[in-house]
Amino acid sequence: MNIVVVGGGTSGCISALILKKRFPQYDIHIIESSKIGTIGVGEGSTEHWTDFCDYVDIDMGDVLRECGATFKMGILFDKWDDEPFMHSLLTDTCRNEHGYYYTYAHQIVNNYPKRDMQSEYVWNNECPDDGFEVRQLHFDTDKLNKFLHKKCFERGISVHVDDIKYVHIGEGIEYVEGSKRYYAHVFIDCTGFRRLLISKLGVGWKSYSEYLPLNSAITFPTAEQKEYNMWTKATAYDAGWGWTIPTRDRTGNGYVFCDKFITTDEAKDEMRKHHGQYIRFGKEFKFDPGRVEKFWERNCIAVGLAGSFVEPLEASSIGSTIQQVFALTQMLPSWNQDRYNKIVIDIFDNIVDYIVAHYLTRREDTPFWKYIKENLKVPKSLQDLLSVWEHRLPHSSDMYIPWEMFHAANYIPILHGLNWFNVNKIKSEYDSFPNHQRIEKEMKDLKDFYRSVPKKGHKRTLQMLTKRR
Repeated sequence: MNIVVVGGGTSGCISALILKKRFPQYDIHIIESSKIGTIGVGEGSTEHWTDFCDYVDIDMGDVLRECGATFKMGILFDKWDDEPFMHSLLTDTCRNEHGYYYTYAHQIVNNYPKRDMQSEYVWNNECPDDGFEVRQLHFDTDKLNKFLHKKCFERGISVHVDDIKYVHIGEGIEYVEGSKRYYAHVFIDCTGFRRLLISKLGVGWKSYSEYLPLNSAITFPTAEQKEYNMWTKATAYDAGWGWTIPTRDRTGNGYVFCDKFITTDEAKDEMRKHHGQYIRFGKEFKFDPGRVEKFWERNCIAVGLAGSFVEPLEASSIGSTIQQVFALTQMLPSWNQDRYNKIVIDIFDNIVDYIVAHYLTRREDTPFWKYIKENLKVPKSLQDLLSVWEHRLPHSSDMYIPWEMFHAANYIPILHGLNWFNVNKIKSEYDSFPNHQRIEKEMKDLKDFYRSVPKKGHKRTLQMLTKRR
């Protein structure tokens, strides 16, 4: 079988590498444009990045050395409520169902500071000397793209630099044409917002803007951080939120906003004021959050931004691409399009539900946040979950989707950070746990353990690791 991936960005390279690993007998080609660049200046991953690297045999040390990468232990939310809070599930007690459930319940009913939901070393940018495992990273987007291209060449994936000008449609896509014609049995559309292939097959776009009102973004770099934060920072601003991603050599930033409440020029002025410095702005773009009506139509599969887009609040872009292509490896041999489309739509809806939950905020100090508080529309699937969680903490039995990105445990630090939970209801549940009194001692022992473990700064740890050959 011959597979052509159109688009040489992150999603195109990830797709080609996974498919080549799963189907080494297939002839796989990438066609990338000479004119289309990357969108961001810094990008974060979820834990699915490690699953990808393990699957395609990429050494994480090589990623650290070649992609300007830094460790990511979570996402710090600032100004979303009255105190900062973090989404991070890397504490040992949170890696199993009972661990996170008992631990979080204990912290919530006993009114622990929100930062106690994670280990102190995460907040302090410290790396324990023993047993340290990181499954998420921040990257320099351009360096990551070059690194993935190199891996494609090493795996025998042909990369052609050509600008596709024509897509010939028969029963499916028969060939695409730039300086020459490219034939394939399967075409993977990784052309981003252009959706160059899937749109030619008459596949429409399903907007989710009724749930996700942000529709504009600007990106810009700032200087390298003196000590790299071990988290992406998501700061709530007047008409949306902005990200700060530390990479080696520079810091990637962006502001995602709703143009009904602020113009692009006003957004830039807000960033200049917030950062207190001259800013050289990069890409600026409009978007309509949503997905294609079908991800797989005839012999074309839309992956990455060509298939869907939501605001990058939880760094879901790379992770959802990985999950989507993992699903494809199981459905492609049997050509199970209907099953594949259902799974990938469910993956996308899972992401939308989780992002919308971040806007269950008490803020109303600007017109945008007042509008969100009074008018936020919640998907039915999330409404059903919230109706259960009004009475107890989220539990894994509440939700399951094959290849889903966000689980019940992911919701707890977010909803608690926004002061959404009914603490009295959770206390009633917590008091019913058998032997729950021992949890307080276990929590104290765990905190004492982390305090006793030798640590060094994040930046120093990276410097040591990247010098190793």
